[in-house]
Amino acid sequence: MPDGYAIRTAVEAEYESVWTVLEDAFLEWSDRKRHSFDDFAAGVWRRPGFAPWNLRVAIDVHDAVIGVAFIIVADEGASACVQKLAVRKDHRGAGLAWALLADAFEVGRAHGASKSVLDTDSRTGALGLYEKVGMKVTSVWNNRCIELATGES
Repeated sequence: MPDGYAIRTAVEAEYESVWTVLEDAFLEWSDRKRHSFDDFAAGVWRRPGFAPWNLRVAIDVHDAVIGVAFIIVADEGASACVQKLAVRKDHRGAGLAWALLADAFEVGRAHGASKSVLDTDSRTGALGLYEKVGMKVTSVWNNRCIELATGES
């Protein structure tokens, strides 16, 4: 872990910062609109089965959220699935994504998982990080989308 940072379980007062860090990072490469806070919350801390340990944050010396990992246990408890992982742009390059990923693996193991998995989009450029920590590509999916007309004028 780089000096001046820590990783721990997120607290409710940080949820808006969690949303901001993740949405800002994902919108750098994604061609979509920002998810609303409520829609985002429904898929993370309001998700059925959510437990506080599922949401980990990297904080700086001022206790500001600068990185996030959202982990769930899947495959009937066999896999820790890293659903979301991001570091604020102004804190990248310090090893925080690697530290969050290693923490996610450890937390998943502590909750019964024997392996860790994640899905990623090739547009993120994070594949090298995942391979650096020993992860292997097991399948490739192509992402295609078109915007549908809403019928509104």
